Amino acid sequence: MKDKRNYAVDFWRFIFCITFVLVHTYLIYPMMYWHTAPWIVNGKPMFSGGLDVIILFYLFTGYFLMHTFRKPKEGSKGKPGEEASKYLVARLKGFYPAFLICMVFGFVLTNIYNEFPVKDWGWIALDGLWEWLGGVPTGMGIGNNYYGLMADGRHMLMNGPLWFIPMIVLVGYLVYYALEKAEDFSLHILFPVGFMMAYGYFHVNGITPMWYNFDLPGISQAGIQAFFSIGMGCVYYDLIQKLQKKDFSTGKKVLLTIVNLLASGVVLYHMVFGLKLTYMTICGLCMVFVFLVLLNKDYFTKVLNSVIWKYPGKLALYIYMIHYPVIGMLHKVLPDLSLHMVCLYTYLITILLSVLLMIVVDNVITPKLNKK
Repeated sequence: MKDKRNYAVDFWRFIFCITFVLVHTYLIYPMMYWHTAPWIVNGKPMFSGGLDVIILFYLFTGYFLMHTFRKPKEGSKGKPGEEASKYLVARLKGFYPAFLICMVFGFVLTNIYNEFPVKDWGWIALDGLWEWLGGVPTGMGIGNNYYGLMADGRHMLMNGPLWFIPMIVLVGYLVYYALEKAEDFSLHILFPVGFMMAYGYFHVNGITPMWYNFDLPGISQAGIQAFFSIGMGCVYYDLIQKLQKKDFSTGKKVLLTIVNLLASGVVLYHMVFGLKLTYMTICGLCMVFVFLVLLNKDYFTKVLNSVIWKYPGKLALYIYMIHYPVIGMLHKVLPDLSLHMVCLYTYLITILLSVLLMIVVDNVITPKLNKK
């Protein structure tokens, strides 16, 4: 029996993608590029809570990775490295063409933004080799290359959010390899125990591992978070599959609905306005919220599970990859625009470009890549 798509996942992908545009418009970009204070509400930077919820995307990624892992393999099963490589290739086919196009888009706008002469563009592109190859999450090139965090004392990474795309691809490969190598150990010990140890470390040391910081000796905190959070998404899969086969009473569905509304409501409110809750509390609410969305038994998720969200959910990836350079160029071209108008124009321009890019990828690039 063919699995039915849960379009509530697409709804939340779109909502959180839209919210991250706000995070970048009102918080990240003003601090890193314009060197101005972010939008302050009740003494806190508005949308600063968005830095605490990236675990949502990792959990969703792990769940669908496990769905792929559970699919029957064609032909004889290869060695762990071979099977993980097949997964990696499939992910690269899906992500890298759009990623590369958006890197070029950001590259051009960054050169214009910084008024670099065209004659230097070739050397600049060569200097950012590891970034073109998706190496930012590994730390390669950070600190001296064009797309690195700091270059000549200035923040240069104009399409910074693109670090997340190769992160989930590279870490996804490692998670898939772990499953192929030792499935039971990974699902019952490595992922859950590692998850608790990692997040315990983050909590005790007051760390929000949002980016590829290297406070741990030679290890990216964001990489550790991604690995164990994607792993927990894998752990979710089998448990949710078993629970979905059970009949839930009306009372239990009502209870799950209340819990989902509270968890999702608190997470969204925290993203926008911030709450005096610890990072671990927010992550815990994110875990509950994602679990219930994937379980698809409560009435709130049932209402959101509509095919109308299929297109926005798919578009969310392209919005995420395109919007950041647009923010900067709007400020440069129209410096007197308020942040509110920068945000509005960013949405309009980004959505238009995202639709165009998605059409090109779906109708031109993907068919050629999948052609045998």
